[in-house]
Amino acid sequence: MPQLSAVLPWLQPKHLHMESAPHRHDCKRAARIPLGCYANSDPVNIAKAPTWRDTLSGAAFWANTRHWEQVPRSWYWTMVFVFLKVVGTIGGYRGRANFAKQSGLEPLLQRREDASLVVDATASEHIDSFPDLAQRIAGDGTSTGLAVVLPAYARGSNDVDELRATLEALAQQTVVPEAVLIVDDASPVDLSPALADWPHAGKLAHVRMKQNTGPAGARSVGLRLLRSWAAGRRLVICLTDSDAVPHGRWCEAMLEAQSLFPGIFCGPTLSLVDSHVGRFHDHFGNLNGRWRWEDQPAVLLYGCTCNFSVDTSAVGLLEFDPVFSRAGFEDIEFCWRARKSLGVLTRYCEGAHVRHEYDRGLSGLYKQFWKYGNTEPIMAWMHPDFSFQGSHPLVTGFRDPRLRVLYTSMPQGPNAEAAKAIFEKIMRLFKLPQPV
Repeated sequence: MPQLSAVLPWLQPKHLHMESAPHRHDCKRAARIPLGCYANSDPVNIAKAPTWRDTLSGAAFWANTRHWEQVPRSWYWTMVFVFLKVVGTIGGYRGRANFAKQSGLEPLLQRREDASLVVDATASEHIDSFPDLAQRIAGDGTSTGLAVVLPAYARGSNDVDELRATLEALAQQTVVPEAVLIVDDASPVDLSPALADWPHAGKLAHVRMKQNTGPAGARSVGLRLLRSWAAGRRLVICLTDSDAVPHGRWCEAMLEAQSLFPGIFCGPTLSLVDSHVGRFHDHFGNLNGRWRWEDQPAVLLYGCTCNFSVDTSAVGLLEFDPVFSRAGFEDIEFCWRARKSLGVLTRYCEGAHVRHEYDRGLSGLYKQFWKYGNTEPIMAWMHPDFSFQGSHPLVTGFRDPRLRVLYTSMPQGPNAEAAKAIFEKIMRLFKLPQPV
């Protein structure tokens, strides 16, 4: 069979860029989006605070259906989504304005240092707390292990109930993880009622952060502990949220995808409840990552940690940056840093479905986008080369148009067999989840 190196030019992003007519159209469309719609930053101020005039201008821009990837056929849902776009955009801009007024480079770096110390202290405290689980994770070193990291922060009984539902879904996986590691981010309420019914003895660990750092720090503690317990064994570590419910074959799909392309994977995330806000998120793919024509089929610009997996053989010691004290952009930064520093790409796995509980109502939508806007300037400061421009949302029923480009340009002759094998391998990432 021909060597992979013989067909590498066929897989290069430049090839897709040159051959794709839709890409040329999308570039023209993206060019109409003003740079003012994105965070501006510099080493002194980090973020330029948008005025209320900027805010309303941005809301008007994003509420214009001409700037959407797709518009609902129903006039009712179109009007609903227009209104929700206004609410979400205003929330995002005001979150960015709040960051610019109340923060700066010095407190940001101090935040990172303080949170890093908490991560170090928490991981060190629990490194020897679960010897039996550590032995299970280490195994004999000959196979790939599977584990889940689940950061949790509960303010009340409803959050505890959501965590219980997440654990119930993980307990019923077709491929049960060898370990589920709950990292309690210093919750003000007790999480133990959610853990009481876990059926798999010896496969559940619960650690508590010494102080609240945000989900980035909590996830890093989980990754660090699992890597230490694995003692060099290759692990696929899946990550989700305590208000999410993975499909019964979620772990199985992630494990299979990582066996094909070790690195980072993200699957489709849909609303757990049928609500106006849930339909809004599903329509725009707000927790599904984004893709670009410049990348290979199935490759994403980033993935979202409510539906995420990493292969330790690819990402090594990479952790989430605890400079992000709120949920938002810590997963984007992780994926971008993995791409830039390690050459590790984020890919899509259709079979890894997750249902997510979104913040409800207009207030919940506003607060969610406020958090995104409040953390976006940090990403802009850390990675000024990162941009959403030219990217596209990954929405429900995603069928990657780059596959058609790749298929129609498949090399012939002595390299045809190798090219076909690679294409079939990529196609396996788009396998729909089977009923449990």
